[in-house]
Amino acid sequence: RVSVRVPRGLKAELRDYQREGWAWLKRLSTFGAGACLADDMGLGKTVQAIAALLDRAALGPALVVAPTSVGPNWARELQRFSPSLEVTLLRDTSRDRSVIEGLGPRHVVVTSYDLARIDVELLAPVTWATLVLDEAQRVKNARTKTADALGRLDAGWRLALTGTPVENRLSDLWSLFRIVSPGLLGAWESFRERFAV
Repeated sequence: RVSVRVPRGLKAELRDYQREGWAWLKRLSTFGAGACLADDMGLGKTVQAIAALLDRAALGPALVVAPTSVGPNWARELQRFSPSLEVTLLRDTSRDRSVIEGLGPRHVVVTSYDLARIDVELLAPVTWATLVLDEAQRVKNARTKTADALGRLDAGWRLALTGTPVENRLSDLWSLFRIVSPGLLGAWESFRERFAV
């Protein structure tokens, strides 16, 4: 019974498969279940994620974590496809508490994996309505400081975007879902024994 109508503010025409992807994201976000959208490169994961960000904008601020080189592209795509959202690109020179303290509904902060790790004490006190991890294979190792920092963030809903959810071993997937949907795949020991080994 969840309405999966594409948000009005989205300035893009979704292809059929993107509409299906959006509908799936909408249902999962309604249930509070984290999602991993694992499409090949170039199939429009970003625009589907932007639709989700627009849909959830009234619930509070959102955080997009992406590789450093992709951050400016996220800011441009957000401004292009969802001009009603207020976008802040956190960089080395713009990372003070005043930027974070003024956040509210319709705000989207874009940062890098490295800065999310370094600035975890700045980001952790915020209750994020939505957390998006782009190129989410960056957290394939649960023992890294980056994976630990992102797991500490308080987010109402979490979305991972990646073309390669499993790069080397099944532990990549477990690590990713440990952040995106904590507890879904159980403890590492039981997951390892049941699936990885």
